[in-house]
Amino acid sequence: MAPTTFTVAPSLAPFQLSMGKYLEAHPKLEGVAVSAFVFNPEGKLLLVQRAAHDSLPSLWEIPGGACDFEDESLLHAVARELWEESGLRAKSIVSLVGEPLIFFLGRQRRMCKYSFLTEVEDYEVTLDPNEHQAYLWVTEEEARAHRCGDVKFKYTFKEQELAVYEAFELVKKTQS
Repeated sequence: MAPTTFTVAPSLAPFQLSMGKYLEAHPKLEGVAVSAFVFNPEGKLLLVQRAAHDSLPSLWEIPGGACDFEDESLLHAVARELWEESGLRAKSIVSLVGEPLIFFLGRQRRMCKYSFLTEVEDYEVTLDPNEHQAYLWVTEEEARAHRCGDVKFKYTFKEQELAVYEAFELVKKTQS
């Protein structure tokens, strides 16, 4: 079962609304997606590779997905998606990473994606093969080079790549 207890930074209070309440407050949106940036103790970021049989096959991304109306809050959706896609349990949702990304599903469904720096209980990744086929823990240099060891990778979207760089910058700022 997805974790439901985790700490939340006070600055994230606007995201402690259910999907329904959030959409009521933001009537131009028709859905919300979230992602969880997870760094291990060595400062490496978790990337997951989409399943070959799924949309955007074999491309790399941060764990995340759509918020559900059943989620207690948008932040609970972060914890649920992280758990479903990586088996990692959120311990704390620390901060927002970057600006919200507005995009469209199809031609008319206006969506917004928020990304969050998330601390986890442990770092043992367990993938759901229906969604992802591999994972990497990458340094900033590897993320920018699109290569980790012998593995070359391509991000799902340019916006995902830029968000990765932004997450590394945020972590550097918080460490100094």
